[in-house]
Amino acid sequence: MNVDQIFNSENKFFTAMSKAWDVIVLNFYFLLTVVLGIGPAMTALYYAMVKNVRRSRSYATKSYFHSFAQNFKQGFIIGIIQLATAAGLYYCWGFAMSMDGSQFIAQVYFTVWFVACLLFVLTSIYVYPLLSRFNLTIGKAIKEAFVFSLRYLPYTLAMMTMFVISAIGIWILGPMGAVIIPAVYTLCKSFVMERVLRKHTPKPEGEEANVVDAWYLE
Repeated sequence: MNVDQIFNSENKFFTAMSKAWDVIVLNFYFLLTVVLGIGPAMTALYYAMVKNVRRSRSYATKSYFHSFAQNFKQGFIIGIIQLATAAGLYYCWGFAMSMDGSQFIAQVYFTVWFVACLLFVLTSIYVYPLLSRFNLTIGKAIKEAFVFSLRYLPYTLAMMTMFVISAIGIWILGPMGAVIIPAVYTLCKSFVMERVLRKHTPKPEGEEANVVDAWYLE
């Protein structure tokens, strides 16, 4: 390998370093904008991670803020719904802990609570990637996320495992973990999620096929 190849910006080493930098930058944008709405921030992070890091299209900054602005309304409202649901589940957990665990009604209540939490997490895994890829109403996005989470259960369980590991990592590392883990989790998750999304993404046909850059089908 000659010197020109070593310092060529298109060689594998520099390409890998460039993508690693994009992951760090996207995580910074996520932390910067999540205070404005967790929904649009999660949607934008997934969109930019696939389009820029995975498919090498556009630029990290442009991709992220394009998606953030485009999906802000739906993402913001879905985020509020999720936060309200999470708060309700947390309250119900406190109520469940105050009950006598030996009573049948307490066991039934806790089982219902656990199933509700599980469905909440499974739906949350899909809703923002779906919003980033398709033009969906709020109700449609939540409904499809729920259906997909059950229809593609093996994929769902794999992504849920990634989520649990990431959550544990942030809990152990604290702020240091938050600096990079959300973006790394989103990147790893995309390798599984894209297998699902491609099954439901129509391919451009006719003249459109020669014009549209179908990076999401690669």
